[in-house]
Amino acid sequence: MINMLIGPAIELAGGWFKSKAAQKAAETEAKVAMKKAEAKVYETEATSTMLMEQQLTRQMESSWKDEFWVIIFGSILVACFLPWTQEYVKNGFIFLDEHTPPWFANCLYISISASFGYRIGKAGLGALANRKPK
Repeated sequence: MINMLIGPAIELAGGWFKSKAAQKAAETEAKVAMKKAEAKVYETEATSTMLMEQQLTRQMESSWKDEFWVIIFGSILVACFLPWTQEYVKNGFIFLDEHTPPWFANCLYISISASFGYRIGKAGLGALANRKPK
């Protein structure tokens, strides 16, 4: 009689343990699948970013923007050392400092940065916008 009660109880307990083990295995498989999916997303994102960088680099090969800004900055630098142009450079910087609206200065920062291959995201734009005006 006791054997008749113990047998089903053992089977019931064994079934419960098997069920728990199967549940844990399923949860582990789900976690592994989730991590693999995340890894695939990161891989795809990295590949897309790399391809975009390559394309932008190829486009910049025929661009004249960086040469333009190098000429502008080089000319200003040279003019700083020529006595007959120093007063003009000084007055130009004073004028820009006093009369350049912030939006125009921000556009210049972005344009110059982009021409040299720097990217200004939302954080960079926020930093430019939060600059204290003089």
